[in-house]
Amino acid sequence: MVIWRTFSAAAQALPPPVAMGEVAQAYLRARNHQLREDLALGAGPSIEDLASLARIRRENLRLFGQVLRAHRGELLALAQPAHLTPARALEWLERVGRLAGEEPRLQRDASAFLAAQGLGE
Repeated sequence: MVIWRTFSAAAQALPPPVAMGEVAQAYLRARNHQLREDLALGAGPSIEDLASLARIRRENLRLFGQVLRAHRGELLALAQPAHLTPARALEWLERVGRLAGEEPRLQRDASAFLAAQGLGE
């Protein structure tokens, strides 16, 4: 839900659990090298993990990867291990959602996910 929360007032009203930030931080730290490679290619296990988390439809996986690749500098800067905190990790996930949501096909995936969670508008 963190990825798509900017697209739903109901989701924004529910703060993410503190543990979610810690989990996101641990994931980004542990996968930093793989994330760098995957963002450079616009594909790979990290992109697939994020797409699964955001419930991106399989036919939109390539588009999702292209969007993240186009903004890899910004995303990698946010995920720098030396500056990574639970709050920054959540910010990173939300930024992924905002970037993805700029693409109409991915926005439809966001809407479908939020509706399934009872958080659609």
